[in-house]
Amino acid sequence: MNSSTQAKMKKQGLLVVFILLQLGTAFGQEQSTHPPFLQEVLTAFGKAIEEKDSAGFQKLFFQEQVPFVGIMSKETERSIKKNYPEFEGISVSNSQQFIQEICASTKPQKEHFYNVEISTDGVIATVQFDYSFHSGEKISQWGNERWNLVKVGEEWLITDVIYSIRFPNIEAFPYGPESENKE
Repeated sequence: MNSSTQAKMKKQGLLVVFILLQLGTAFGQEQSTHPPFLQEVLTAFGKAIEEKDSAGFQKLFFQEQVPFVGIMSKETERSIKKNYPEFEGISVSNSQQFIQEICASTKPQKEHFYNVEISTDGVIATVQFDYSFHSGEKISQWGNERWNLVKVGEEWLITDVIYSIRFPNIEAFPYGPESENKE
């Protein structure tokens, strides 16, 4: 290969790298504008739990009854099966049932979010995080949770919720001083 051909290939290679870097930067900028808006959905969700705000909750969901599916860890499931051998370790409900349960409770309730990861292409998104759900002053359950969302107009709406369930008296809560707060 002569030096002229090598120089052309080097220029073409540099051009390809430059274009890829520009595309990567543009995509990164597009993504970075979305997470704050998606973080607002998490904040609104937590606030609706604490305030037992059914109207505030309903605004967060794509349709009236968004599916909620919870799967218990093997340890937590085993602890329940001791008294209920037929129990299958699955909790299937929907956003309406969740809202009703939150609003009907006489205890203060809240959910904490840890290790939040947000992935989006600007029109669909996944928000994944570890959570702890508190009823009264104690953690009633903790685990990992994932929401799928869609952007409708300027709003991000939750289309489904899946989560794992761990009882703190069976499996120690791994985050902060709350890990000492077992039922």
